[in-house]
Amino acid sequence: MTTSPIASSSPAEPASLPTSIRQRLMHIERCLFWKGEVQRADLIDTFEITTVQAAKDFRLYMDSFPGNMAYNQSRRRYIPQGRFTPALIRPDTLDEFADMPSAQVPVARWPLPLRRASPEVLLVMVEGVRDRRMIEVQYQSMTGQAPEWRWLSPHAFASDAERWHVRAFCHKRQEFRDFVLGRILSTRDVDATDIDPAGDTEWNTFVDVLVTPNPRLEAEQRQAIGAEYQLPEDLELTLKLRKSMLFYVNAKFEPATTEDPAAHQLFVAALKESE
Repeated sequence: MTTSPIASSSPAEPASLPTSIRQRLMHIERCLFWKGEVQRADLIDTFEITTVQAAKDFRLYMDSFPGNMAYNQSRRRYIPQGRFTPALIRPDTLDEFADMPSAQVPVARWPLPLRRASPEVLLVMVEGVRDRRMIEVQYQSMTGQAPEWRWLSPHAFASDAERWHVRAFCHKRQEFRDFVLGRILSTRDVDATDIDPAGDTEWNTFVDVLVTPNPRLEAEQRQAIGAEYQLPEDLELTLKLRKSMLFYVNAKFEPATTEDPAAHQLFVAALKESE
């Protein structure tokens, strides 16, 4: 008896298939989960494959995961069966599906402008980090009246989940700082640098941050927040992060001046440097 190459697959242990095939099988599963149906056109249009290849992919999926989907003759598409259980994807956030059009599942997003850097700036900054160079950049600081030119020696990138920063030595301020990539308007000269990233103490120091539901909330509310963020039973989660990122964690979780504890559901309860 021949065993399917992905019959024992699980989200934690992806099947040992070529990446292209595995991606198409995962897309089949996303459509089943999100749209409640999948057609050959979903694969053909997304991956630019032939109808023959799409048919083979559907057969492989059904053979590998019997009971997950079947072809519906009247609707002329594949639909999930009553025992459908995702085997290749881990659907724990809507981010993976929100861009997939579905007439049955409406989605709305905040109409906020995206924070992006220009491709030209990104190219120069990435090369600067990779090749250990210092770069003259035109930067729009929040404290200055107009953009100004300054030399940076970048050595790393960091995200606060809302925007990307470049960690760099500022030759004007003579210290390591964070610079928002989207505020670098342009670049000019590039030169060698003798700045050693090892000297960036805040970047190279790790801290343990204890995050917990606001104790001013009612017990039931604290439990609800714990479930939402998948906190341990004691409702305390320790995050290990670089010390330079602590500012952004505090800005997100630290309670502001307000009498309503529900306005700040999580906050930093304790902090210590990691060993």
